[in-house]
Amino acid sequence: MSNLPLYVCRRATDKIVVDGRLDEPTWDRAETFSLRMTNTGAEPRLRTDVRALWDDTYFYVAFHCSDNDIWANMTEHDAPLWEEEVVEVFLDPAMLGTAYFELVVNPLNVLTDVFVVNLGNRERVFQPLRGWECEGIQHAVDVDGNPSDPDSKDTSWTVEMAIPFEQLVTAPNIPPKVGDTWRGNFYRIEQNAEGDEYTAWSPTGAINYHVSDAFGTIVFAE
Repeated sequence: MSNLPLYVCRRATDKIVVDGRLDEPTWDRAETFSLRMTNTGAEPRLRTDVRALWDDTYFYVAFHCSDNDIWANMTEHDAPLWEEEVVEVFLDPAMLGTAYFELVVNPLNVLTDVFVVNLGNRERVFQPLRGWECEGIQHAVDVDGNPSDPDSKDTSWTVEMAIPFEQLVTAPNIPPKVGDTWRGNFYRIEQNAEGDEYTAWSPTGAINYHVSDAFGTIVFAE
């Protein structure tokens, strides 16, 4: 685990309005990292920048996705969004590796939220429990383009999420205390005619995001 990434998640200093715009000054103080190809660790063709913050109520995550062909078709909550273009957050507050939360958002601002039981790790023996609902989650997408028009000129899309701590029931402290550590990962699926890209904060070594022993560490700080 020594070569896995560590993210220092700072406390938000301003009120965050979840609108996908990231125009609050506190976002500028959040450390930014870029996703890499999950199977090789190489730089992707299209860049994805991710930031996170927290306060006493929410864990905030923001993705900015460069994209010259933004598209999505699924419009129903808890649809299998991972079959299209999405961003994904995996959070393992208890650092168990066998149970974690998965939150997925597509460019149409559709959410799929599941609790995952993973008994196989790299052997793909995992079960998504779709009955779990992240009540109170806020999520918004700001699109420079049109995901419903294949002929539109697209540039990027940004996702902002506020995930309530009270729904992340495996966490040892709700809300976290300064110095608490969680494990998790952040992902993107990009699909277009130039080739699909599966990217991650902490590359898993395979086109498989459910590799919990590859999760990085999140440290909560002031």
